Amino acid sequence: MNDGTGEKRDIHRRKLRKITELSLGIPIIAICLLVSPLLNGFTKSDGQTEFAFVMIYIFGVWGALILMSFIMSRLLSSGADKR
Repeated sequence: MNDGTGEKRDIHRRKLRKITELSLGIPIIAICLLVSPLLNGFTKSDGQTEFAFVMIYIFGVWGALILMSFIMSRLLSSGADKR
């Protein structure tokens, strides 16, 4: 009878769950991308590490993470409205 609508609802729920799971990975990605440069940039004393490049990398990654979070929030909010 209503197999088509139930099927569509299940597909929609799975899609929202996948997006939610991907959005939960953003903090893990942030930790992986930011810990090493922070440690190496401030603890190396060999003179090879340029402080300016470390700061550009950190703020670039930070901006990319903000953009990823914005996109994920838009995907989740648009998916929640379609119930």
